Amino acid sequence: MESTKNVKRIRKGSIKMKLVVIPLIVSLLAVGAIGFLSTHFTRDSMLEQMREDGFYTAERLIGRIEDNNDSLESMDEVLEDQIRGVANVVMGNRAIISNEYLVELAAQLDVHRIHYWSTDTMKIAYTATDGFVGLDAPVEHVLHDFHASGAAEIMEEARQSAETNESFKFGYVKTPDGDVIQVGISADRIHELTENLSYQSLVEDLADNEKVVYALFIDRNLEAQAHSNRERIGIELDDEGSIAAAVNGESYAWEYFYEAADLNVYDVLLPIEIEGQHLGAINIGFSMAEVDSAISRNIMMVAITGIVAFIILGMVLFTLSNDAVKTLNKLKDQMALMGNGDFTKDVSQDIINKNDEFGEIGHAIKSMQTTIKAMISNIANTSQQLASSSEELTATSQQSATAADEVAKTIEEIAGSANEQAKDTENGVLKTDELSKIIEEDLKDMEEINNTIEQLTILKDDGIGIVKELTNKTNNSDQAIKTIYQSTVDTNESAERIGEASKIIEGIAEQTNLLALNAAIEAARAGEAGKGFAVVAEEIRKLAEQSTVSVNEIDEMLKKLQSNSQSAVNVMETVLSTIKEQVESVSMTEGKFDGIAEQVERVRAVVKKSTDSVNVMNLTKDELANIMQSLAAVAEENAAGTEEASASVEEQTASMEEIASSSESLARLAEDMQESISKFNY
Repeated sequence: MESTKNVKRIRKGSIKMKLVVIPLIVSLLAVGAIGFLSTHFTRDSMLEQMREDGFYTAERLIGRIEDNNDSLESMDEVLEDQIRGVANVVMGNRAIISNEYLVELAAQLDVHRIHYWSTDTMKIAYTATDGFVGLDAPVEHVLHDFHASGAAEIMEEARQSAETNESFKFGYVKTPDGDVIQVGISADRIHELTENLSYQSLVEDLADNEKVVYALFIDRNLEAQAHSNRERIGIELDDEGSIAAAVNGESYAWEYFYEAADLNVYDVLLPIEIEGQHLGAINIGFSMAEVDSAISRNIMMVAITGIVAFIILGMVLFTLSNDAVKTLNKLKDQMALMGNGDFTKDVSQDIINKNDEFGEIGHAIKSMQTTIKAMISNIANTSQQLASSSEELTATSQQSATAADEVAKTIEEIAGSANEQAKDTENGVLKTDELSKIIEEDLKDMEEINNTIEQLTILKDDGIGIVKELTNKTNNSDQAIKTIYQSTVDTNESAERIGEASKIIEGIAEQTNLLALNAAIEAARAGEAGKGFAVVAEEIRKLAEQSTVSVNEIDEMLKKLQSNSQSAVNVMETVLSTIKEQVESVSMTEGKFDGIAEQVERVRAVVKKSTDSVNVMNLTKDELANIMQSLAAVAEENAAGTEEASASVEEQTASMEEIASSSESLARLAEDMQESISKFNY
């Protein structure tokens, strides 16, 4: 089952399949792409041609419309000239004008109507038609507007008679007197031409072409004024093409499925402009049946051509692939023999004689076969020499391995001693580091003590300054208190003297009061003559009483002042005693501060000496640490060197063992090589 699957897999991926199937698939895809591109470009080309033909047809139709309009205008101008001629004849013969004359003139000139209107009465004065004489012009008649306009003439459009369905063209010409000559000429020919040359006739004629599905005229209001299908006249359009052509004046073309005819049409719209006036658009729908048929024929032709080419290419590829596969199978068999070790059979001569790549491959295989045979012979000889050399190498490597083992043991003993020395040195380095940390802490403590002494010195100096300042202030206070004490004593003595003076004033006031009383008694005895003296005596008495009152008040105040002064004197004596004690305390404090300053200086000297000692210890510690580190580095280098030497010896021993093992393996390989080479046939 497994072999069957492999065969199928090999067959599917064989060179023969690749040489046949892949080119066929590529050619099939190429034919399909060519067919698609050919169809696409053919269709685009035919649509472009249809677009050009459609616009050309529409332009021709517009040209016909312009020519028809020119023809109708020319005929209309001829009729107008004929009307003017008849009117001029009538105007030139006004002296003989009569109904009979107009009848005869109308017959001669083949004129339908000749009326001579009197503008005074707005009635027909003369006519070539019986029964019209005296006929009034209705208010809505054009004659009224013409008469009021002041124009020399007016020509109406051709119109159809309501009674006879005949078409007439009427014109009005004013005479020098202001009267109006009306002339009517048959316009049946113009009407007939107008019908024949109308938009409806044109689109119907155009729709007779089998390539045209429909044709219509669209006005600017998007309404179909004419259509080849009369049932669709008057429809309103709102598609993009109609708006573009009829409203915006732009050409437009597109294709779509026309449901009314059940086929694809190519719709062409072209705006109509006559004498600069945009009238709308002409719309023509062309059948795309020929385009679809041509596309189908093109697809069929490409398909048939592709199938034929596919078959021919398949046959050619099959033939070529068979020959190639046969040659490859021969080469494969040759390579299989060589792969199995058989180099005795040469490459087939018919392959070597080929003048293509297969011949070159045959030559290459033959050359490779010769080269490999020579290589195998050389390898066989070399393997024998290799086997003998490997045996000698094995013996030598075993002896070297034994000697290396003895050296390795000696180096291991040296390495053990070096490791112990390195450990002791490391312990010394650690102890030195601990000592370094302690010294650094002592230095920090000494630095803090120095800082503290500096602060203490500053505080001592500040304290001495404060004590000196306090001493000065205390002395000043003592002087001030003594001054106040003396002033208070002086004030007390002055108060005593004022008291004595107030007693004298009090005695004077009592005597004055008695004198005033005696004066009042004497004034009363004097009667009227003593009234003035009585008044003065009364006033003196009042002053004496007031003096007595004032003296009493002064006496009270003096008593209080004397009492307060005595209290102040007592207080001042106490303050003087206190200040004296304070001066003594300040003096003692100043002495204490001097003692503190002396002790601080002694401590400073001791700390400085200790700091210097610690600095010396620190320097010595650094030197010791460097020495210990150098010893540790040397010990580590010695240990590392012995370890490296031990490792090198071990590696050398291992290498010797590996060499011995490899030489043994090499010997076995040489034997295996000889056995393998013996399998080749050369």
